[in-house]
Amino acid sequence: MPEKCSECNKKRRLKYGNGDICTSCYSARLQSINSGNPDVDNLIKSTHGNNPNYRLEWIPFEDFTDIQRVTEGGFSIIFTALWVKGRIKSYYGTGFNRAGSEKIVLKVLKDSQNINSAFVKEVK
Repeated sequence: MPEKCSECNKKRRLKYGNGDICTSCYSARLQSINSGNPDVDNLIKSTHGNNPNYRLEWIPFEDFTDIQRVTEGGFSIIFTALWVKGRIKSYYGTGFNRAGSEKIVLKVLKDSQNINSAFVKEVK
């Protein structure tokens, strides 16, 4: 018997999050991803049906603080930063339970504003 979706409160078969979000609400959430590059958006969306441990997420630049340059190589520049919100630990009702601030490594690809479908295919 279907339960109520935690987002739309309608009786539906639940599948996503912690088993408390219906397919319609989950699909609507995916449509809101906007990195500014359709190829990157589609790559992120394509991982959302998989194991949550391997799910990609678009993280706005504003969510990083204390950014410090470490080194530069042929294809990228490496930084350390503090990710204010942190990784997703679990999903609840209308949002994610996050780990909180954590130090991370950022790898900025040179010419990343020109990422295309061939690059995304290679990442997959």
